[in-house]
Amino acid sequence: MAERSDGFRFLEHVTDAEIEAFGKNLEEAFENAARAIEETMVDLKSIAKDETKEILVRGKDEETLLYSWIESLISLQETDGLIFSKFLCRISKDDSGFVLRATAIGEKFNPKKHEQKTAIKAPTFHDMNIKQRGDGVVMHFLVDL
Repeated sequence: MAERSDGFRFLEHVTDAEIEAFGKNLEEAFENAARAIEETMVDLKSIAKDETKEILVRGKDEETLLYSWIESLISLQETDGLIFSKFLCRISKDDSGFVLRATAIGEKFNPKKHEQKTAIKAPTFHDMNIKQRGDGVVMHFLVDL
């Protein structure tokens, strides 16, 4: 059976990370997807809540928004060395589609403190889907490792 944590679980996949994230609403599902991305790269429990970063991403639909969200988290780790363990997401719509405004809380990556697990190359649209269900939202996505 796949590993499960609060709000997300890792599914078995041969070459990529296959993730299912869920929440009572779209915002919570996006928060849990972000936690899953970070957990793929570093142990969430090792990340202090010392720094706050405001993140803004856009997408023409929910899937494009998720892709942009994942891409922004990977980029922040690669370029700024930032890793996060807590997220507060607000999603709205405008004329161009969806807008995600997030507060990410974490710290700079420190190899003496944080064990690097797996590097994520990029998100992918392959098998990505977001479904509204009676009890909330379930999203499924793959990231290239």
